[in-house]
Amino acid sequence: MKTVLLPIALLMTSSVMAEENLVTPADLPEAEQNKTFEHHMSYNRCMMQSRLQTSSNGQDVKAAANEILLGCENHLEELKAHLLSHDVNEGLVMGMTKKMRSRAARELMTKSMNQMAQQAAAVIKAEEMKAEDQQAQ
Repeated sequence: MKTVLLPIALLMTSSVMAEENLVTPADLPEAEQNKTFEHHMSYNRCMMQSRLQTSSNGQDVKAAANEILLGCENHLEELKAHLLSHDVNEGLVMGMTKKMRSRAARELMTKSMNQMAQQAAAVIKAEEMKAEDQQAQ
């Protein structure tokens, strides 16, 4: 009986594995890979342009970061829809977009915090120079 169950179990697992979609973005035709790349680049452009716009507004860092991430989310949704419409593995697509979002958020916060630190240093330096000028007079 054990010898009969083992081949049946192997047959069942191989058929389940065969049903799983193993298509990756690299398996797409070149034109579709180019569209994938364009979606990716449009997300990066959106992040960069939005960051430049909000940094010139002098907006609160956390509010600006949320605004930027939400404003660029549609680019990730377009990328996700493009890949899923070409039968790319759903787990791979979800993991890829999640990783892109978390990397962008991390980079955005790092740059924003560095900008705040530079502004604080400039304010301190200006106050020191003002104090030195007052002492000199």
